[in-house]
Amino acid sequence: MIREFPGVTLHRGDCLDVMRSIEAGSVDAVVTDPPYCAGSVSEASRTGAKGQGLRSQTLTRFGWFVGDNMGTAGITWLLRSIAVEAVRVLKPSGSLLVFCDWRMYSALQPAIESAGLRTQGLIVWDKGSMGLGCGFRTQHELVMHFTNGHPEYHDTSTGNVIKSSRVNHQVREHQTQKPVDLVERLVRVVCPSGGTVLDPFIGSGTTALAAINTGRNCIGIERDSGYFDIACRRVTEALDKTALLNPIA
Repeated sequence: MIREFPGVTLHRGDCLDVMRSIEAGSVDAVVTDPPYCAGSVSEASRTGAKGQGLRSQTLTRFGWFVGDNMGTAGITWLLRSIAVEAVRVLKPSGSLLVFCDWRMYSALQPAIESAGLRTQGLIVWDKGSMGLGCGFRTQHELVMHFTNGHPEYHDTSTGNVIKSSRVNHQVREHQTQKPVDLVERLVRVVCPSGGTVLDPFIGSGTTALAAINTGRNCIGIERDSGYFDIACRRVTEALDKTALLNPIA
């Protein structure tokens, strides 16, 4: 299924199948938040996890995204395959940004790099407050930055540590939903105004909203029909809001 909106195209389907249909060299940046598959330290407990460390009430509210319940080999293979397609669809100056958990970085970074991309750096998302746990409680997530050839950047005011508060659980519509303002700041750096950003795991549509808010185009892919519907609704609401703020004279 494909839904077309002004500046946004959303596909419901498998990300690899859809990416293979995208024209080569037509995308300025790939920005995506894949399943982390990092709910435990040991491989056995990771692959058998019911909720990857999420609270039971969270699972009750959102259900479980089964694509996140796989081992290191599975997610490494998947993201390496996506990186191969990213090399093809990206312009020679394009970037690939991938959210990840610290536990998975050592496995995913070399796999993605082996597709032909160059590791450019690591971005830290500072959530501004600590999560659950003990000892050094987690307050950050990571974004791996890879480039395809000689990169071009379109904003010089953003550092590699970005502070942005988590999405409040009362309004969150996806269990790993990222703040729109965080993704906006990423998109501004790696995609020019009027350019196109691709998100193979668009979930509830945050990357599309970031593109709309910053004057970019977006191609989003989501396998889950429920999240696809949420993304379509959020895009519609964002475009309606933009039209109200910028009425045609």
